[in-house]
Amino acid sequence: MNQTVIHDLDETDIKILRTLQDNCRLTTKELAQKIHLSTTPTFERQRRLERMGYIRRYVAILDADRLERGFQVFCNVSMGQINRDIAEQFREAVNGWNEVTECYNISGDGDYMLKVCVSSMHQYQQFVLNELGQFRYISHIRSLFVMDTLKLSYGLPL
Repeated sequence: MNQTVIHDLDETDIKILRTLQDNCRLTTKELAQKIHLSTTPTFERQRRLERMGYIRRYVAILDADRLERGFQVFCNVSMGQINRDIAEQFREAVNGWNEVTECYNISGDGDYMLKVCVSSMHQYQQFVLNELGQFRYISHIRSLFVMDTLKLSYGLPL
């Protein structure tokens, strides 16, 4: 296990994190049973992990296809010019685009990688023309269309 993570955590903390990654809707009692600890210490440990920032938030994982957002595109964006102000403007723009579910500042092929979830190629085209294409510092957009998902894991290896 990575020593930079474990310095504040013991094996019980790791069990709690693993179990919550699998199902964060467990009651404290159910969690305690799964990690073989009584309820009160389990509750206290979970709250401590939240306070320490190991647990950032609890979310529901939605079915993109059922919600008509199953057309997924990874979009590499290259900037023609970049500085602190432009980067902040892009951050603000990205946070306002509902179609973008993830955005990373990357090295290599492009400056940013966006994961865009929409209903169709037409909706993606509209997003590029009306939103992404309006950001004036972008010099190049490269779209990679997801044909199939072979692995989708939201947890971290612990």
